[in-house]
Amino acid sequence: MTTSRSNALVLLGAALLLWAPGCAKDGERGRRDDSASAPTRASASSPAGLITSVQGPSWVKHLGLSISQTRFGQMGETEPAPSTGRSEPEPGGGNPPSRSLGGAMGRFMMGFRQGKTADLEEQSFVLGGADLYRLNCRSCHGPDGKGAPPEINSLIGPVQATSAALLMERMKSRGKPIDRAMAEQLASPSEAELRKRLLKGGQKMPPFEHLRGDEVEALLGYLGTLAGLPPTERSRMLVPQSAARVGEHLVKGTCHVCHDATGPGGGHMAMRSGVIPSLESFPRQQSVDSVVRQVQYGSSGMMQMMGGSQMPTFPYLTKEEVAAGYFYLAQYPPKP
Repeated sequence: MTTSRSNALVLLGAALLLWAPGCAKDGERGRRDDSASAPTRASASSPAGLITSVQGPSWVKHLGLSISQTRFGQMGETEPAPSTGRSEPEPGGGNPPSRSLGGAMGRFMMGFRQGKTADLEEQSFVLGGADLYRLNCRSCHGPDGKGAPPEINSLIGPVQATSAALLMERMKSRGKPIDRAMAEQLASPSEAELRKRLLKGGQKMPPFEHLRGDEVEALLGYLGTLAGLPPTERSRMLVPQSAARVGEHLVKGTCHVCHDATGPGGGHMAMRSGVIPSLESFPRQQSVDSVVRQVQYGSSGMMQMMGGSQMPTFPYLTKEEVAAGYFYLAQYPPKP
């Protein structure tokens, strides 16, 4: 094959996949596909990224925007919190009993209220790719990954461009079949670019450098499900997590889009001037139950009457996940 023909195929393949229609109808498909067969549990000994404090201005402020000027952080308000029956690992390893995430996180909330933070730090949970998407991506890209073009790009085309199987199928349907080796050669740069964008961000997309290797694999597996790709082993991965780590995902992946890490709180004067309270102010000024209500139900009537910034609703987050975010902020104080 000549160099010119090879380059033409690269361009053609990328164009076909990036602009091709068709994806999962909604986030529910992702959950059904994930449960279609036995999940693959990532090793608890996989490289554990250190939990670090959230810091710096919000992503919206970084872009020089106000909340009223953007869809960032406000795209995922259509579904209730998930109810999952996934089993979780015991802290010491071994075969886990069958207990729900909600049940274990419910015990976490009780322990948090009783001040048993040392026990909470060691308690272990699991997240699947769909959970990582909810905590890190959904508030901007929405439940189906389509975003809000042109401000927030869809994830579907770039994810489809990573599939050698899909590329082979579409090239064949256009009368230009290619073999597996060529398809993988064309798809490989697309996956490398997707991974780079996920961790380093882009002109408008924030970086997600807090994600570690096994979390990235599970998340990519779920993105493939959203994009309608055939299921793979990584689409069934479950990743062991501590409560603080669950909170770190929520705070860095969702809350920090609109809230500065440090700064003023959310008192009456702040609400009147439209100030968005800082993340450090939540464990200092509010109870965990108050924060849970705000996240799940949005701005209170009082906040709206006083003309403050409108807090969107996030009903797809569980109260236990929000409590984990509160715990994370208390244990790892935000930094300027």
